[in-house]
Amino acid sequence: MAKENDLFGGTGLKADLSPMIDLVFLLLIFFMVAANIITFPKDPNVIIPVASDSKVPKLVEGRVVVNIYVDGTIKDIAGNVLSLDELEMRMSQTKVQNANTRLHLRAHKDVPYKHIQDVSRASAAGGVPTVIFSTYQVSN
Repeated sequence: MAKENDLFGGTGLKADLSPMIDLVFLLLIFFMVAANIITFPKDPNVIIPVASDSKVPKLVEGRVVVNIYVDGTIKDIAGNVLSLDELEMRMSQTKVQNANTRLHLRAHKDVPYKHIQDVSRASAAGGVPTVIFSTYQVSN
């Protein structure tokens, strides 16, 4: 009668699970790195507002991330300062490359609405009317 821990019916062979464990750890590392590549860096100087009814958009591809600071300064994801004309030109160039381009707007919670409106209008003038507003999601 074979022992309970004998996987191969009394032949004395045992399964070596170490390659499978190595593979699982490699896959775990791969997906952790891939998840970080998909996200974009967030500027800690931009404190985004809290919204009670916010939703996390599923699709990350095709976003142009723009930060608006308290003083009204507009910067791209790389930290380059943009004027409204430069933003409009960038949006039109990006729209040519990707028809599904959207503006991902990260505005500081204390930014006057006028600055947000100006950036949204510049994006629309560049051919990208779709705007994703960054907010923190509040759980009820």
